[in-house]
Amino acid sequence: MSHSSRESELAQLREALAQVNSEYFLTLKDRRSITLKIQERKGATGRYSHYDPEREKEIFSLFTSDLKLLTMKELLSFSLVMEDHASAMAPGSYPAWSTFSHLGTHQHELFEMINPLMLKISRPEFFGRLELSQEFRFLKDF
Repeated sequence: MSHSSRESELAQLREALAQVNSEYFLTLKDRRSITLKIQERKGATGRYSHYDPEREKEIFSLFTSDLKLLTMKELLSFSLVMEDHASAMAPGSYPAWSTFSHLGTHQHELFEMINPLMLKISRPEFFGRLELSQEFRFLKDF
């Protein structure tokens, strides 16, 4: 492959990546908007009022094969987006997985910051290592 054709291919790949990045940002914006509308309709207030483990388990189950293909950092990224969007209207209305709020003890491991139900479905071997607090221990049998 000649130098000029490599450069041309590289330019095309970079343009394709820029397009994907643009779509990703639009998708994040749309997801945030939809999540806020859902929160408005729930209207609930209080600690973890926007946390519905049944619904999350249902959603994660639909995307099991996709979640299993993600790296741990990609899982964390998706978990962080969910956490951020779910608590946008009312801080404290959704568990702060990323700050270990669901754990009794922790080692500051990456997997400990991921939504535990997402972890249970995508990486059960890591879920089994979580030291869940009393409040979230029900997730073990969920």
